[in-house]
Amino acid sequence: MGRLFGTNGVRGVFGELLTPDFVFKLSASIAHYFAGKEILVGTDTRYTRDVLRHAVFSGLSSVGARFYDAGIAPTPAHQYAVRHYGLDGGIVITASHNPPPYNGIKLLGKNGDEIPHSEEDKVEEIYFEEKFKFAEVPSTCKGKLDVITPYISTITHLVDVDSIRQADFKIAIDPACGAACYTAPLLAKTLGVKAYLINAQPDGHFPSRDPEPLRENLTELGSFIKSLNLDFGIAFDGDADRSIFLDEKGEVIWGDRSGAILAKHVLAKHGKGTLVVGVSASTLVETVVKEMGGDVVWTKVGSVIITEKINELVEKGRFAFGLEENGGFFYTPMHPTRDGCMSLALMLECLAKNKKKLSELDRLLPSRWMLKTKVEVKDKDRNEIIEELAEIYANLKHDRIDGIRVWLNEDEWFLVRPSGTEPLIRIFAESSSPEKASTILNEIKKLVEQLVRNG
Repeated sequence: MGRLFGTNGVRGVFGELLTPDFVFKLSASIAHYFAGKEILVGTDTRYTRDVLRHAVFSGLSSVGARFYDAGIAPTPAHQYAVRHYGLDGGIVITASHNPPPYNGIKLLGKNGDEIPHSEEDKVEEIYFEEKFKFAEVPSTCKGKLDVITPYISTITHLVDVDSIRQADFKIAIDPACGAACYTAPLLAKTLGVKAYLINAQPDGHFPSRDPEPLRENLTELGSFIKSLNLDFGIAFDGDADRSIFLDEKGEVIWGDRSGAILAKHVLAKHGKGTLVVGVSASTLVETVVKEMGGDVVWTKVGSVIITEKINELVEKGRFAFGLEENGGFFYTPMHPTRDGCMSLALMLECLAKNKKKLSELDRLLPSRWMLKTKVEVKDKDRNEIIEELAEIYANLKHDRIDGIRVWLNEDEWFLVRPSGTEPLIRIFAESSSPEKASTILNEIKKLVEQLVRNG
């Protein structure tokens, strides 16, 4: 990670890091980086979007950039639009799952993917050395773009619409008042699915629930599904690049389990392929993929890193796709980036083809339990804590792909890694039972908290 860019772009609290002055200067640096090429500017629903959008416009204009206004839409719609309209890149104003006071800048490359961290370093160099030059005649926005219509159209062309319509699904959609409000209900209607909406009024204060679709935030959705006897439900994060599914009983199917279900479907649909997955996901995904004749590549946590690896494999002629345990699924025929609405379409197709309920498909997966928590770290270097843990567990099997993942035995492991978006250390633990996973998680959390205090 750089001095400004984290795991997924630049993020911070509005008025602290994310001030209009900062965003103006960063946008001028981005304009210099793109050197007169055409870029898209889009936002999610956050209440600070307009202030920061005008700051972005001002920064781009001051350097003479050529840019288009994409309005409010999910991040994946903005990403697809870059490629659809033949643009050279994009800026998305979003903080994804972070709490309402946060916002951020996500930088896209020519194919709509988030640019690699090495390219973000170049933008940072321009920013800190103030290499950008103001134009004698500032530029103006070249116009508005419809990013939603081509996005929905392409998703529907990638799934078997007839099978989905014949299944006569009834589902619940919870956009959390975020960007999915503009696309998920429309996608359901296009696919002939009856959708019951909850928290579907766009509001960047996220008054209904936190934009992070955690288990504790989805109890209302679970009750909603059961009360209406629906087939399943889906909850999106703030910018709709991730989604969490709930079965017909209102039970949460966490992202690596729903991802494993989708992975089986994708491999059945496309034949042999390689799944790229961050190390925070359950090992059940590897079991499932290998049973289907596929391969698995583990990477550091972060959608940018997963996308880079997918692209690397695709360039070698392999079919590759990806997932994250937090509900990110990367379906490469659409784009090699995570996409909540694409995940919804694939799940509908999967259930229609298998003629099974979501809970039934979940029961076919290995019995694994993965829990996670976090510890706030403000006054100590988080990497120092990771190194201290590495010393403590040096005699156990472990890997350093991201932070440290320690295997306690063949079935149980824990992962401790620094967050790339917040001043946190994230902790994951997996076992064959929820009780054992909880015990491991609590023990490691106490140890991390002790190391933080000792610092």
